[in-house]
Amino acid sequence: METKTWKCSSDGKEKIIEELVRVKNIPQAVAMYLAARDVTAQDADLYFRAAMSDLTDPFRFPGMEEAVRRLWKAVRTKENILIHGDYDTDGITATALMTWVLEKNGGNVTAFLPHRFDDGYGFTPDSLNKALDLAGIDCGVLVTVDCGINSAEAVAEARNRGIDVIITDHHEPAEELPEAMALINPKVHDCVADLRNLSGVGVAFKLAHAFVQYGRDHNEGAYTTEIQDVLDFVALGTIADIVPILGENRILVKYGMEMLRKQLRPGVRALIDVSHLSGGRMHPSDITFKLAPRLNAAGRLGNAISALQLMMAPQIVDAYHYANMLEDFNRQRQTKEQEIFSEAKHQVEADPNFNSSMSIMAAGEDWHQGVIGIVASRFARDYNRPAIVLTIIGDEAHGSGRSVGGLNLIKILSKSSHLLTRYGGHPMAVGLGLPKDKIPEFQKEFEENVRNAVQPADLVDYLQYDGAIALNDLNDHFYQYYEMLGPFGHGNPQPLFKIQQVEVIRTYPIKAGHSRGVFRDKYGDTFDFIAFNRVMDLHSVWDIAAQPQINEYYGEKRRQLQVIDAKPAIF
Repeated sequence: METKTWKCSSDGKEKIIEELVRVKNIPQAVAMYLAARDVTAQDADLYFRAAMSDLTDPFRFPGMEEAVRRLWKAVRTKENILIHGDYDTDGITATALMTWVLEKNGGNVTAFLPHRFDDGYGFTPDSLNKALDLAGIDCGVLVTVDCGINSAEAVAEARNRGIDVIITDHHEPAEELPEAMALINPKVHDCVADLRNLSGVGVAFKLAHAFVQYGRDHNEGAYTTEIQDVLDFVALGTIADIVPILGENRILVKYGMEMLRKQLRPGVRALIDVSHLSGGRMHPSDITFKLAPRLNAAGRLGNAISALQLMMAPQIVDAYHYANMLEDFNRQRQTKEQEIFSEAKHQVEADPNFNSSMSIMAAGEDWHQGVIGIVASRFARDYNRPAIVLTIIGDEAHGSGRSVGGLNLIKILSKSSHLLTRYGGHPMAVGLGLPKDKIPEFQKEFEENVRNAVQPADLVDYLQYDGAIALNDLNDHFYQYYEMLGPFGHGNPQPLFKIQQVEVIRTYPIKAGHSRGVFRDKYGDTFDFIAFNRVMDLHSVWDIAAQPQINEYYGEKRRQLQVIDAKPAIF
């Protein structure tokens, strides 16, 4: 098995590590982990405490008070409120969150999710008209969630109809901002720059939090609304949108996971059940690999409304009906994804310039638009290069792109804006469109622009570990802190350490191609290990990059190392 280049994330941070150990009596291995995330001795108490009370004041957002005052007026006067969301897990959970909070406090709410193929992405004049037609009612207030910051035309249309628009979004704004009543987006206002990593549902949560707080402070209502009750929605959307689990996100996910494990919401319980998970022991990775793909599947295959109906289901019977629908959608999605990936992989690897290219692009006639983003993600992950996958429908090509490292795809696409009919999204994940006949020219420019932005060394696949330790560092003191380091996820991965010269002194039977046994290091200390997709023979000696874990099996908890990468030991 080919190993990766290893890099230590705590190199150059020895002073931070020393201070964490000396001032806070934190174990050396934990200090390395914290230093790698730029957590200092001054930050450590807040990092470990991470209480709900540490959430920042939602009224720091400019326009927030005006927004919630308008929403309470709509509740009081029985005006109809329209929530316009998006068709991925982040947008679905944000829509469910705002709908639940407003309805619980007497709001007349209609929720709308665009159809991926019929309506396209985001809040547009067409999606506005469709939402109003489907609602069949007059609307006084419209709230966007996970979209809208680049919807100046749609906001203008809504204003012409006499509708007050409140934008909640977390996407990068264009130069022209919509003239909405309020723009609740941390990427618009420098005064909330510390919240730039919030997901769409995280920003919607700030609006909901302010709504509840304002209602109580001004005797409008919300006396029985506990804002932590919607944190299951926040955890789902935040983890699914792959934003860093640091700062405010870490607090929201920590308490959101607690809510998810309780499974108080019928839709959550049904989703966990059909995903074959144990709710009480659920981790953020279960959202990434089990729950979010099922919620996303409905939108990927067309209409995400069934996923929203699942999240909002009042009865468990209804919840299982929608959960089983998502299960069917997910199986269909997996089949389509594999078909397209196989065809696209053959296409890109047949290119004579493939090995020397710094980017990947594939295009096919009528590839399913809902899964090309996943295919692009697989290319970016497997080859560690930015990747764009296009589906050609008639004379138009619609695509999704995924980046690697610190490469900002939005900036890269902006250099080819003269060839594109549309583009947008995040630095790491984009959507785009262009005429079919412009694909060859765009592919050439994309490769050139990527090549100018990065060096070949930037695209070398490497593994980042937190520090070099001995087995004895993984003692009781370390494991006292281990449980407090989570929740783990993007930007806050599980601890990963380099341990040199460990010998396999015992092996146990396990499925072919994997290894399980006991390591002993050069100091004589021992530790259980497991290694997937790697054979580690008895008495072989290795330098390893491994994650300390607590393996729970039939109620028994055992400490072990999971080997992520290994190299023959250097003496």
